[in-house]
Amino acid sequence: MYSRPMVLRTGIAGVSLAVALLLVACGGGGASRSGPSAGMASNTGAPVQLGGARAPAGGASNSVIGPLNDELARHAVENYRISKNRAPGRYQMVGADLNGDGVREAMVLFQGKDWCTRTGCSMAIFQTFDHGFRPISRTVRVKPPIEIADTVTNGYRDLLVQTGGGPAPERRVRLRFTGEHYSRNAMLEQEVPLGSVVRTEIAIQSTVPQPGAAANRAAPR
Repeated sequence: MYSRPMVLRTGIAGVSLAVALLLVACGGGGASRSGPSAGMASNTGAPVQLGGARAPAGGASNSVIGPLNDELARHAVENYRISKNRAPGRYQMVGADLNGDGVREAMVLFQGKDWCTRTGCSMAIFQTFDHGFRPISRTVRVKPPIEIADTVTNGYRDLLVQTGGGPAPERRVRLRFTGEHYSRNAMLEQEVPLGSVVRTEIAIQSTVPQPGAAANRAAPR
């Protein structure tokens, strides 16, 4: 009769010890999940694409780039070329809603000796007015890639472009909208510091049109 309660007390103590060890093990696991090994992203210095596969919750893309009325845009570009007395040549064009009004502007990077120097080429922005496009801005000495930032100045997205070459060192600079147009000369703008965290979407990747890219040849006079 006396030895039986002793056995029961010993069994309860063993169960208590097992429960305590289990709680310690669970606590240790929780601590490891909250540490650096929990899969948290650590590379915050690289630019992040706004469009493409990176879409917000709900599945809708937050890209500002999209199609244009190609016929009207080409007509505006050709009229602009004639007004500047330049020879017909190649250019790259992409549609992008730079001011958030739901209507895409036409971003055009001209190519050829009439538009380019060693430090870059002319980039023009065309905006929709009534039933066509009209140029609102021209920036010289621009090289791709041309990126659209998620930062806004005077109602328009900032643009990141390359500039320079030859005796002038190549730099990455930010073009801001003045209220009437973007910066006139990319070479005069401040360099974007290396490692700056800037969310961007690439509008024009290179000066060489790729298959299927938005590259057009201006119509002859």
